[in-house]
Amino acid sequence: MFKSNLILFFQLQMLEDANKGKFCNQVCNCTSVTAEDIINADPSFSFSVHTAVYAIAHALHTVLQCGAGKCNRNTKVQPHMMLTELRRSNFTLLDQRIQFDENGDPKYGSYSIVFWNQSGDAEEVGFYKFPPSLQFFINKSKIKWHGNGKVNVPVSLCSKECPEGSAKHQEGTQKCCFNCTICPRGTYINSTVDPNNCISCKETEWSEAGSTSCSERLVEYVPFSHGGAVVINLGALIFIGLTAAISALFIHKYKTPVVKSAGGPMCFLILACLSLSSVSVFFNFGKPTPASCVLKYFPFLFFFTICIACFLVRSFQIVFVFRVATDYPTFLSWWKKCHGQWLVIIVISVVQASLLITGYTSAPPKPGNITLPETKTITLCCDQHFQATSGFLILFSILCCLSFIFSYMGKELPKNYNEAKSITFCLLLLIIIWIIYATTHLLYHTQYTSTLNALAILCSLYSFIFWYFLPKCYIIVFEPQKNTQQYFLNLIKSYILRCDSYVLL
Repeated sequence: MFKSNLILFFQLQMLEDANKGKFCNQVCNCTSVTAEDIINADPSFSFSVHTAVYAIAHALHTVLQCGAGKCNRNTKVQPHMMLTELRRSNFTLLDQRIQFDENGDPKYGSYSIVFWNQSGDAEEVGFYKFPPSLQFFINKSKIKWHGNGKVNVPVSLCSKECPEGSAKHQEGTQKCCFNCTICPRGTYINSTVDPNNCISCKETEWSEAGSTSCSERLVEYVPFSHGGAVVINLGALIFIGLTAAISALFIHKYKTPVVKSAGGPMCFLILACLSLSSVSVFFNFGKPTPASCVLKYFPFLFFFTICIACFLVRSFQIVFVFRVATDYPTFLSWWKKCHGQWLVIIVISVVQASLLITGYTSAPPKPGNITLPETKTITLCCDQHFQATSGFLILFSILCCLSFIFSYMGKELPKNYNEAKSITFCLLLLIIIWIIYATTHLLYHTQYTSTLNALAILCSLYSFIFWYFLPKCYIIVFEPQKNTQQYFLNLIKSYILRCDSYVLL
């Protein structure tokens, strides 16, 4: 019945008083459409058609100010007028309230879910209704998929979905065809943002292969409270105390032959520089700062260079006096007159200080970090520029080599003049220690690299104390009979006689 009324409504609104002219900007010729045609229409879309027609009819009715069987013929219908009234629609159709929200979307709904069966007919298998409450239902038993009436839904995919942590790499033009690649370590995949590309983690983050997120790296450095740091720092303090005790003993026995043969006043310079070199040990621990990065190397490289210069001069003097002094009396006279040993030490100290200041000024060491993709940590360290440090490292290496050469040449001297043997052994230990450190530093980058550096410095310092000074302290304290002028003269005479006998042979 409502469909017949709809047709009559259009006939009344659009064809009324046709002889007096048209007052609507469109003409609807519905004379050939019967109520049976509408009733027999496809039920899957007839309600939507009815709703649309009724909504337009109600909006047109309002715009034309229709009422009491007539409308305002002077009104010119515009699209925006119809749209405004359509948004305000509020009527009932087949017991269903028809309204639209502010976006123009319907506040009602009743949809049939149909399935084209094997006979080619549209069979209703469910529904979807709203409002006032959402109702959704599908009768899966009515759905018979192709292939002997299978119930399971067939899969229609070119490629299976990628596992978690994998990126899609599209093949060809079809988005459903792709290869899956596991994101490597240090990257992750965010499928909701970009399922096709692995995203690199930040420098402060890490991830395993096939990750969907990154984790923060653990910051590592050796604090002062660490067991290794406590032991090494305690060893440095003991070393300073030991050098002070040796200095006190040498001052007390300053005029004895053992102290003079060890270098006399030069011994105190060596002991003082060894103590000052140990300052670098304390700056290898804790969180790196610009100041600690400078003091981590500067005291050791400067004061230990002075120590090596002193041993170079001692080795040269010992070899020169016993081997070639008689052949070059003029040089020996100049050496004594101008205090050649002190002149050499001063020149080397000034050159090394200039190289250190220039290097640290042009490219000062600064706090940095070591971050490797395969690790979960950030190791704090001090960044050193090799070009800035190459100058004083080369000078230091040359001094060590020259000292080793001269000390090795004097290994056959009298027993109590065996400083050359002691210096040779100390320098050999020094070379071995720093070869081990350099190899380990290049192969491994861990938080304990600074600890190893401090240990290498401390071992270098202790090697000179143990193998150069303590044997002399032992003679002074426990073998005073060997610490006499006569004992030393007898050793020198024995050495001269032995050399003469070799010449005669």
